[in-house]
Amino acid sequence: MRGVWHVGLAVWQLAGAVQPLQPVFRSAVQVVRLDVSVTRDRVPLQGLTGRDFVVLDNGVEQDVQSTLLETQPLNVLLALDTSGSVSGSRLRHLVSAGDSLLSSLGPSDRVGLLTFSHELRLLAPLSADVTAVRASLGRTVAEGGTALRDAAQAAIGLAAVDRTRSLVILFTDGADTASWTSEETAIEVARRAGVVVHVLRVGKGPTESSKRYGERTSMFVGQVAQVTGGRVWTASSERDLKTLVAEAFSEMRSRYLLTYEPKDATPGWHELKVRLRRGRADIKARAGYLVGS
Repeated sequence: MRGVWHVGLAVWQLAGAVQPLQPVFRSAVQVVRLDVSVTRDRVPLQGLTGRDFVVLDNGVEQDVQSTLLETQPLNVLLALDTSGSVSGSRLRHLVSAGDSLLSSLGPSDRVGLLTFSHELRLLAPLSADVTAVRASLGRTVAEGGTALRDAAQAAIGLAAVDRTRSLVILFTDGADTASWTSEETAIEVARRAGVVVHVLRVGKGPTESSKRYGERTSMFVGQVAQVTGGRVWTASSERDLKTLVAEAFSEMRSRYLLTYEPKDATPGWHELKVRLRRGRADIKARAGYLVGS
């Protein structure tokens, strides 16, 4: 699937791809899988087992098993802001940061590239062809507005193609100026999709747009990261991007897969809360899942 869409058409075309990928469990659901980040002082904690975790599913503690995910293959969808506000050195640093991430991928990983301005461009669909993605990165041009919400929704839909662990890394520098998708719709898709979203932002607040739009964007990307179990990584300068990319990817490689058979599979939204049984840690996991009637 390759193409260039104007924003409204892209959202319409990709809506069909996103909806079936939402993890709506049936009432006979047997296993829930949770992709969980556990860090302390921004360093991933190693050597944990299922006994170290407390998982509450609608307030009920579950019997958990765990697996360290470092050796599991990844689907990585890069969503790169190519709006006019990133022209010049900023785009060069964004491309360089994306290129450094490509160098960190393993032979079993798949990667794709979506760029966004006032248009969404799928320059490289998910595949093991890192060379093609690197070449596409080198051909990016910055122009136009910023359809950030549309890009987030599209990237999530494109990344969630199977049961492989899926990660979206969204690079952006500014506020949304061109989206058709509402914040509520994009966040709802994000919380159901089972895709971890990391957002890498560069710059000190809104420089190319008003303060009001900058604050709204910060709240939006923060919510998307929160409900998917990801993080927002903010670089104060373009030169910090490579360091943050390496840190974000290391964190993803060191996550845990928690699995359990839910004690109650009542239809509806199941809120999830995860903590360690002992000790202090920063834990990120998706907000919940939906059981169909």
